[in-house]
Amino acid sequence: MRGGKCDAMPTRYSLFAKWNTCACCPAVTIKIFFIISETIRMPLLPTARHLPLSIAISLALLSCHATAEQRSLSQGWLFQKGAAPGAEQAAFDDAGWRKVAVPHDFSIMDKPDGTPPFDAKAVGGQDSGYLPGGQGWYRRHIALDAADAGRVLRLNFEAVYMDADIWFNGAHVGRHRYGYTAFTLDLTGKAKAGDNVITVRVNHVDPSSRWYAGSGLIRPATLDLLDPVHVAPDSVFASTRTASAEKGEVDVRATVVNGAAAPVKVELVSKLVAGDGGTVAQERRALAVPARGKADVAQRFMVANPKLWSPDTPDLYTLVQEVRVNGVLRDTRRTRFGIRTVTVDAERGLRINGRQYVLKGGNIHHDNYMLGAAGAPDADRRKVALMKDAGYNAVRSAHNPASQATLEAADELGMLVIDEAFDMWRKSKRDADYARFFEENWRRDIDSMVTAGRNHPSVIFWSVGNEIPEQASPEGVKTTRELAARIRQLDSTRPVTQGVNVDSPDNAPIFAGMDVAGYNYRVHLFGSDHATHPARVMYTSESTSKDAFRYWDPVGTMPWVIGDFVWTSVDYIGETGIGWMGYSKDWKELGKYPWHLAYCGEIDATGRKRPAAYYRQVIWKSGIDPVAAFVEQPAGTEDLPDREYFKDKPELDWSLHDLHQSWTWKGQEGKPLKVVVYSEHPEVELFLNGRSLGRKAVGRQTEYKADYRVQYAPGRLVAVGYRDGKAAGQWELRTAGAPAAVKLSADRRQVRANGEDLVYVTAELVDADGVPVYARDGDRKFQVTVNGAGALAGAGNGNPMDASSLQSGERSTFHGRLVAVVRAGVTAGPIDVAFAGEGLPVQRLRIDAASRSKD
Repeated sequence: MRGGKCDAMPTRYSLFAKWNTCACCPAVTIKIFFIISETIRMPLLPTARHLPLSIAISLALLSCHATAEQRSLSQGWLFQKGAAPGAEQAAFDDAGWRKVAVPHDFSIMDKPDGTPPFDAKAVGGQDSGYLPGGQGWYRRHIALDAADAGRVLRLNFEAVYMDADIWFNGAHVGRHRYGYTAFTLDLTGKAKAGDNVITVRVNHVDPSSRWYAGSGLIRPATLDLLDPVHVAPDSVFASTRTASAEKGEVDVRATVVNGAAAPVKVELVSKLVAGDGGTVAQERRALAVPARGKADVAQRFMVANPKLWSPDTPDLYTLVQEVRVNGVLRDTRRTRFGIRTVTVDAERGLRINGRQYVLKGGNIHHDNYMLGAAGAPDADRRKVALMKDAGYNAVRSAHNPASQATLEAADELGMLVIDEAFDMWRKSKRDADYARFFEENWRRDIDSMVTAGRNHPSVIFWSVGNEIPEQASPEGVKTTRELAARIRQLDSTRPVTQGVNVDSPDNAPIFAGMDVAGYNYRVHLFGSDHATHPARVMYTSESTSKDAFRYWDPVGTMPWVIGDFVWTSVDYIGETGIGWMGYSKDWKELGKYPWHLAYCGEIDATGRKRPAAYYRQVIWKSGIDPVAAFVEQPAGTEDLPDREYFKDKPELDWSLHDLHQSWTWKGQEGKPLKVVVYSEHPEVELFLNGRSLGRKAVGRQTEYKADYRVQYAPGRLVAVGYRDGKAAGQWELRTAGAPAAVKLSADRRQVRANGEDLVYVTAELVDADGVPVYARDGDRKFQVTVNGAGALAGAGNGNPMDASSLQSGERSTFHGRLVAVVRAGVTAGPIDVAFAGEGLPVQRLRIDAASRSKD
């Protein structure tokens, strides 16, 4: 518009003209304008007599230029499992379908008769945790007014597992094969005023994965409503050219799109805004954008005394881009980023902003246990926070692109991320996996991963794959180079890597195409490979927890080895039993039903640190728990099958040491028990009921641990760490009596009434003195109920063999612990959570859900 007149205004205002469309404004406003003009025969340039009405009409015109809006599509979905003939049609009767919230995983849902979904005959077997895939249908009705229906509409899915077809108002608008990458469908011109229907068919054919993948709309879905003149959302890239305490140089690339039928002159106002809200740099630029065309923009900003992003100081900035046409704001886009540099070499290792860091890493899968594969943002954030609290500073997203919530949490908390693309390329690992689609789709899936992750300062490496079957073949080496080249076209600021499980010299051609070499379970090659390839930067992309010291020690002694990622930091569904039985030549011997968890996580599936996590804290010298003591389960008390069944491949044994945070061993009185003490302090002393059992030296030579043989007697077991001859920390285990109560705690007590926020409520059994009850004979069955302005999203205990429902609220504790997830509703009010355990007083907890208007 210029001076209140639309650039594409017809010169005559006949009755027909009122149905013409405007090249730069939503059609509905122009219709209203022409109707009014024709009705009162008013000239466009106002006289005094027509001024009030002209002002009103002008305001109506200006109101059409709403800035970018993104609507959450988390609520209001209808779901039907199995075939649903005709469901793609807009008029299909979906009144009887189940109401669900997205993210949603239909593989974890109870069966229609209320029985759990786990099935010993599931096609995916131990890979999928005995959970099914299958076909599922989703429908979502969207009411749009005429103005919104005339805007640029973009339907965004962050991930759909897998092979999804999408219809809009009965017309097929897209298909997306890969289950872990984001994709966008352009609905511009396809919407109408009134009811619009999105339909999604998910076709998850088993077996599709080596782990539990889930099924359905597993990550958030949103709808963008944009002006025809806007910044293309996926075009924005803010990267750091240089960073120091005195100055930061930020390069910004973006594309301004003009979807209108006439060219426009655009003013792009770009600002860098610090965390405190202050603008630290700004630029205005005039652009001429052709009709139905675009204009690419490259900018460079200087920031004085920047707050640099690092694991220790995760400071963030926001790039605010405003698009104006003739002074009218047409679009606003906000992109969060960090000012930081990443460099690596074999002499000085990994440096962020010039400072050396080592990767204290953990691999994670994408599922959230009691929620299945539903990547609820709060659940994904919690996983990152649990790792940060346990001393990790790095995450490897194995073996698929990370969710936005994972990356946002990593940005905020200061976690480093290796974002990984694939677990297979052209050669499959399972009959129905992504290899079926790789050739046709890998380019757009790489593009999706990079554009979704490149503005996140937490992402330091891109990984093109993990243990690819053809990795060492000429075909595989060629593919490695193609994938790396594609990534570098989109982002040349980050190194490219790959998780490789091939010995020397066969690994040389693979690593030749990489910037950083990821070794899976090959710590023994670090010395010899450095001798032949002295410039190669190495790290362990996968290691075994039970060999933590052996994998971590080279990081401190070999500068070219920059870190270690354990398999795994957090437990997960699928690959059942690998943390129990370890490696077998016959993989089918692992984790038979009812096993469903891998049980190899140093943090269990509910979020509780296991002894291995405490040991890792000690060898990292994190200072979080500098001394800790645990007890080896004595013979004859096994509540899980024999961990020692397979011994033929110890370097590939993912089992954890069979240690427990308990001094309650009924029936073991007077018998010797093995107690293991981990300590950062150079000396430790163990006491039983006040009596010293001896002081021992600990350090690198003892792998930072001391072993004791202790004649069991109920009471207090205390480990004390000494530094410079003085007590510097201690750890206590107490014998527990019978369960007398349940202690509740929540990770927060207030949520937004948005249908999305989650609260994790932990229930722990305690005896009459408040001592935690760990012994399995003390576990109790519970019924968890949620009333008021929320609902139960799931409940789990971390027991790898408890294949009962994760959704019904009927669960037993495992080692005295149970965790429930509560989801906020869409209305404000109190949420009442009750835990009713057999033979125990009912415990209640209140959560407050505030109106979204108070966000």
